[in-house]
Amino acid sequence: MGYLIFLFVTIAFLAGFLALTSYEARRGMRVLASYRARLDEEAKRAAFVLTHRDLSRYLQDESKHLAERASHDLAHLFLQLVRGVERLLTRLVRHLRIRRELAPTSRENAREFVRTLADFKEQLHATHPEIPTVHEVK
Repeated sequence: MGYLIFLFVTIAFLAGFLALTSYEARRGMRVLASYRARLDEEAKRAAFVLTHRDLSRYLQDESKHLAERASHDLAHLFLQLVRGVERLLTRLVRHLRIRRELAPTSRENAREFVRTLADFKEQLHATHPEIPTVHEVK
């Protein structure tokens, strides 16, 4: 039973390939050309590596490339997350500052403070002697 499934899948792939090539020949262009060109380049590269029997080095390079790409994407994601939190906190601080500035202050406390400050300035002025001015001699 397994052989029949394998046989039918192989025949279906062959029929699909033949239909695709005849369709492309009639149209005069490749279907998904950029994707297939990139796939062709990867296939040529894999065939080159397999014929030169340096599969371990190829796997090391590919795993290194994958790790670099994944770490770059992860760092970019965290940067976007931090910027989003920064924008949220900036808006929150701005909102809180506006609320604080618009909060009503009691006039009585302010007037009392001004009176206290004026009294302090008078006491300070009374305790310090007058400093004479210095005239320039020509």
